[in-house]
Formats: sequence, C-alpha cells, structure tokens
Amino acid sequence: MLVPRIEKLLDRVTKKIRVLVVDDHAVVRDGIRAVLALQRDMQVVGEAIDGRDAVDKTGKLLPDVVLMDIVMPGMNGLEAAKEICSQFHQAKVLMLTQYDDEENILASQQIGAFGFIPKTVVSSQLLNGIRSVYEGKKFICTVN
Repeated sequence: MLVPRIEKLLDRVTKKIRVLVVDDHAVVRDGIRAVLALQRDMQVVGEAIDGRDAVDKTGKLLPDVVLMDIVMPGMNGLEAAKEICSQFHQAKVLMLTQYDDEENILASQQIGAFGFIPKTVVSSQLLNGIRSVYEGKKFICTVN
C-alpha cells in the first residue's frame, strides 16, 4: 500500500526532534537554544539547570534527546543521565561537556548515554550528534 509509506515519510519529514537542554550556565543554554532554533527538524522543549531538574523535566516533557552537561551543582550530569536512561527509555542522552577526557567518555557509555561531545566543537558537530543519537546511533566526538 502506498498510503502507509507516504504517512511514514511525512512523519519523518515533519517530525521535530524534541530536545531538553541541561546546563547550569544560562549563557550556554541560550547559545544552544539559538543554534537549535535555526534547525527545521529540532525543537527545544525545555531547559534544566541541574541533574535533578533534568530528571524531573524529562518525565514531564518527554524529550527525544537530552543534551546533558556533566559538571553541575547538586546532582551531576552522569548521575542524572543514569537515572534518565533507566527510567525513560525513549530519551536518548547526549553528554556535552568541557571535560572530554577518556574517563568521562567511558563513564558516559557505562551509564547508558548514547553520545558524548565536547563543548569545544562547532555547531554542525553538535547538530550531527543530536541527529545521530535521536536515530539510535552512538556518537562519540573528541577534540584531540
């Protein structure tokens, strides 16, 4: 049948990737929001300022991708990502951090994050990372 194929194609074309941005720095959240606003296939559904806020908002907003900083006050990003990965299977976590050492990459993988990207990347790499993890692909980007 042609109709189901057309509907599936339309869903793919019109569906926006719902992103929750988690970082304790407002300027970082604002910058990411501005970059994502320029994408037709992405929508920021919310922002969180720490890990606990991220877990709560993931449950309420049901994002497709959670873009998560690692170092935050209170519950850090790794702890929050572990909780999100175990409770909300639809949400794919992409770790975004200034600390792109092997230890953080390994820790991110062990807790179930789909990807890891340093804050030093250009916007196009961030967008590729979001799209990749949304599609269920692992995405590890390092700057060396």
